[in-house]
Amino acid sequence: MNLILLSIFTSVFAIGTLKTRTENNTDGIFITSTDPISGRTLMIEEDEYSIWVYVLNPDKQGIDFDGFLCSVVDPESITLSPKEATKNGNAPPLTIDYANKYSYIKNLKSNDIKVYWKYNRIEIKLKKETYLIMDLENKTSYSKALSKDCYYGNTL
Repeated sequence: MNLILLSIFTSVFAIGTLKTRTENNTDGIFITSTDPISGRTLMIEEDEYSIWVYVLNPDKQGIDFDGFLCSVVDPESITLSPKEATKNGNAPPLTIDYANKYSYIKNLKSNDIKVYWKYNRIEIKLKKETYLIMDLENKTSYSKALSKDCYYGNTL
């Protein structure tokens, strides 16, 4: 949770300086993107198990809604309990109950991720393939990395 709050703080101060800002360091992937037309901002952030996309509120004071992009750890290899996995403030790792063949992407890099702002939606592509659609009007996310609708989001 602290990482998320720090990321929000960092992205708010980055707004207006660059349309898209990318970092790929030992902490994982971190990308911000602002739509030049609507002024809406999103963040893409890797935690210990997953990569999440957060759409900020129009006033940029907190998260409006989020979407699950993919897992950076093979769901079949996770042996931790949800309590143990979330003790650092991360979302729980994706379980095999909701995983599919698109869920786990090995060695994903920031430059593999592209953000496309469309009217009332955002499309996120991984390696030129649409993985996440975020419906701005209904505040709903649709992920290719999910096998069924769940608390992580809806299937694409």
